[in-house]
Amino acid sequence: MTTAGTTEQIRDELARRTLELCAMPSETCSEEKIADHVEGLCRTLAGAASTVRIGNSIVCTPEYSHAEQKPVIALVGHLDTVKCAEEQPTEIRDGRVYGCGSSDMKAGVGVMLALLARWQTIAPLYRPIWIFYDKEEGPHEENGLEPVLRSNILPKIDLALVLEPTDKSLQMGCMGTIHATLTVAGKRAHSARPWQGENALYKAAALLEKFSGLTRREVCFGDLTFYEVMVVTRAWTSNSANVVPDSAMLNVNVRFAPGRSPQEAADELRAFVGDAAEVEIRDAAPSGAVYLDHPLLDPWRVRQKLTIAPKQAWTDVARFTDRGIPAVNFGPGETAQAHQAGEWCSIDSLEFAYTHLLDFFGASASAS
Repeated sequence: MTTAGTTEQIRDELARRTLELCAMPSETCSEEKIADHVEGLCRTLAGAASTVRIGNSIVCTPEYSHAEQKPVIALVGHLDTVKCAEEQPTEIRDGRVYGCGSSDMKAGVGVMLALLARWQTIAPLYRPIWIFYDKEEGPHEENGLEPVLRSNILPKIDLALVLEPTDKSLQMGCMGTIHATLTVAGKRAHSARPWQGENALYKAAALLEKFSGLTRREVCFGDLTFYEVMVVTRAWTSNSANVVPDSAMLNVNVRFAPGRSPQEAADELRAFVGDAAEVEIRDAAPSGAVYLDHPLLDPWRVRQKLTIAPKQAWTDVARFTDRGIPAVNFGPGETAQAHQAGEWCSIDSLEFAYTHLLDFFGASASAS
């Protein structure tokens, strides 16, 4: 299939590519099968010499003539998904591709592969490279993109396009995130004689009430508004059922806006908690810088009349901008569908991302 086909043929190809990827279970830390599949496609489409595998991540750098004269654009997508819902369908129906990870982000990987199938003709303006990686949905320190960025196999990247779902908009920056365990201390006792102890759960209630009173905080970059939050997502104890707990633990997720560091966010959390609990930072990821007027993006954004929006979540844009590499989010899929039971991606959004990226690279819809 080529882009010279009809719109319906293109939509069908994109939908089938996405469905094929969704049919491959690839929960975080179980990406070997899908990595094998993508590596095989890269070798077939661009050649073995252009394809390098690092663990379950694949980098594809086709050799273009006069490539050294063109800015390098990285197309970036993760292969893994969260654990699938038991009731998740995997099918094409009613203008949608249903499947675990369809919006987040096998649709993005499908568009990347469709563009790779046309690598020889899509890039009059820039030199694209493809980065597929694993473990995005897991802990920050295990993310498969990190070994790729630390390797010496990548050319100097001028701009990274991360194909996370963006609701047909160009999403700038991303929120930073930390996960912390708050431990509230009590005194252990038999549950038949609770007056002999001090129930850590009851003490934690006051701290929970304090968190429940928090509201979102606005941080603005031009017309973009990010919302910073601190939210309790889990509460647990480790005692037996007939024991007054001597400790109660809370998981707190902090989302902080571009311009702030993980250390600043952690310091604010500790100040907020005070001496009510011990704070342990378990996982932290930086925020992604905002590039509102980037010269490689502006002509395309204006020409295509793309809506600019903030990324009210964390993405691997932050890994690039933390290294001084400009990066933005632009990909197919609906953000509200990410991690949902019955997750789907509209075929309209697949076509939208594909045709707009063709235009970005300087190719027309009639390129083959």
